[in-house]
Amino acid sequence: MSQKLGKLNRLKIDGYKSIKSLDLELKRLNILIGANGVGKSNFISFFKFMKKILDKDLQLYVGEQRGANKILHFGIKTTEKLSFLLYFPPNGYACELIPNTNDRFIFKQEISYFKASDIGYSGGAKQSILAKDGELESKLPKYGDTSSISGHIVRYIQDWKVYHFHDTSSTAKVKLTCNISNCGTLSIDGANISAFLRNIREHNEKSYNQIVKTIQRVAPFFHDFILEPEKNNLDTIKLKWKHRGTDEYFDANDLSDGTLRFICLSTLLLQPNLPTIILLDEPELGLHPFALRLLAGMFKKVSRKTQIIASTQSVTLADNFDIEDIIVVDRKNNESMFTRLNIEDYEEWLQEYSLGEIWQKNLIGGVPTYD
Repeated sequence: MSQKLGKLNRLKIDGYKSIKSLDLELKRLNILIGANGVGKSNFISFFKFMKKILDKDLQLYVGEQRGANKILHFGIKTTEKLSFLLYFPPNGYACELIPNTNDRFIFKQEISYFKASDIGYSGGAKQSILAKDGELESKLPKYGDTSSISGHIVRYIQDWKVYHFHDTSSTAKVKLTCNISNCGTLSIDGANISAFLRNIREHNEKSYNQIVKTIQRVAPFFHDFILEPEKNNLDTIKLKWKHRGTDEYFDANDLSDGTLRFICLSTLLLQPNLPTIILLDEPELGLHPFALRLLAGMFKKVSRKTQIIASTQSVTLADNFDIEDIIVVDRKNNESMFTRLNIEDYEEWLQEYSLGEIWQKNLIGGVPTYD
């Protein structure tokens, strides 16, 4: 019997970009709020960094970031190493990376953990030492191998993606054709949404109908998707839809930017096979306040089944969450500080003001300040 995957309970990071030192408890729903430049996007990008490690693309990623010096907190002269611990019971994963003379990272230590007592088993804790002493890439096993502690780590991390549906320009990939067989997982930019939706419709009609009905609440003119192969190339498909009350077909270019982004968000959140974590950076872009309320409702509902980590600058979106869902991000002494709020500290304020109003009044932080 396969081991049930837990949620990411705790994340420790030392020396990553604006994050000098972090030890954060994570819950099912985690909404990061804060001003521009405080480190919300750096926190979200750490999960992309982890996926690069898993994919054995660490050196490629470091090169794309212009070297280890750019990734370490204020550079090599200030920070000697990057280390982190992820704990998702009963497993954990820890790394220590140091820069070499070529401005690349090498592994000083990579360890996977298993704690039997977390799932009611006897046998104590076990750990496996993976990459060490100068290895250039992770020694985690290939996808699908769950015969070891490390295999369960891979199974948990393998579908981590940071989703951005911001590009709705005329050349945006979400508006172009894609291969009809590219339907396994939703692309980070929605490029394969037509093939992905077609696959959901064919294999899970209930989920597909839920997606359509949710979109109709924001766009009452929307009737349904037209998910058929392109006539001139049956291996490709393009996002098309039918307008309510007519027989006319339209494509993604005929949708407003906000409607197209809401379609992508609804598809991501209401898909039948959810990833272990859904990661979103500022999903509120271009959405109407009513759509933001629906988005928050989807977050709450979906977080019962998986974990959500999202950053936002929208007071309107934040206003739809409970105070315990919020992590306030500030920048103090040139480092990102993350604070999870407790309702007990703000009960008196919440009797008179909404969460968004408390944020605007700078009673919880998360607004621009000078050190």
